[in-house]
Amino acid sequence: MKQKELLILLLTGCFALLACGQQAEKALAAPPGYDWSVYEKIILPDDLLEISGIAFAPGRYDTLYAQQDEEGAVFKVGIPSGKYKRVKFGDGGDYEDIAVKADTLLILESDGSFYGFKLDSLGEKKVKPFGYYAKILPKGEYEGLFADAITGNYYALCKSCKGDKKNKQVTVYQLEWSRDSLIVAGHHAIDVSTIMAASGKKKVAVEPSALARHPVTGEWYIVSSVNKMLAVANKQWQVTATYPLSRKLLGQPEGIAFDGAGNLYISSEGDELLAGRILRFAYKKP
Repeated sequence: MKQKELLILLLTGCFALLACGQQAEKALAAPPGYDWSVYEKIILPDDLLEISGIAFAPGRYDTLYAQQDEEGAVFKVGIPSGKYKRVKFGDGGDYEDIAVKADTLLILESDGSFYGFKLDSLGEKKVKPFGYYAKILPKGEYEGLFADAITGNYYALCKSCKGDKKNKQVTVYQLEWSRDSLIVAGHHAIDVSTIMAASGKKKVAVEPSALARHPVTGEWYIVSSVNKMLAVANKQWQVTATYPLSRKLLGQPEGIAFDGAGNLYISSEGDELLAGRILRFAYKKP
């Protein structure tokens, strides 16, 4: 075979593989109103390689507040530029998620502890939290936190809590302010069997990493990084559907947020080959 013919054959094969890959991405089912194949990508700098949680302040959708796993800092990330400002607040740790309600920002540590900040204090390069609430949640490993404008409460999602595996459930703790203290006001259980039923699989590894409430439908969107899955639950925390996430685009999805129009943002940690990133999926009401 001549070199020219061989080159044409190789190029044809490459284009065919590329087309198949694109079709595979497009074939992934998405929640009503979204299309996983249509997105805006915000590539983040090295400081946010291990980005974890993301959250908007109510009514302000040009800036995402974020944190990364190991550094005691709040990052203010411009949307869609990706430019950021770091606000240092403490030493290294295991910081898992971030939530904003009214003028208050909370950061969750994996052991169920919280740091509290006033938004107007985050204009400096270094700040001190107005409060630290040590291990106020039951013993476990926590990864998700959301401030709900509908109920006015915070919701902390347990990745691994005592009794959850035995009871085949995932526990979500509800928190609220009582005077100047952050307290546990109740809890909800997500039946793992409903996740398996929705996914059509007999066995699913459920170790959720983030949650947020859809501002239009009122449903809960729960990200599981372990199996690259998005679960959607109703207002009673019953999972009604699950959707696969692209392993190519979201290697380690750890954060989720919505803007006021229902546009969906998912953050993913980077690795040796990929930078940390935030993907924006536009919402079109079905």
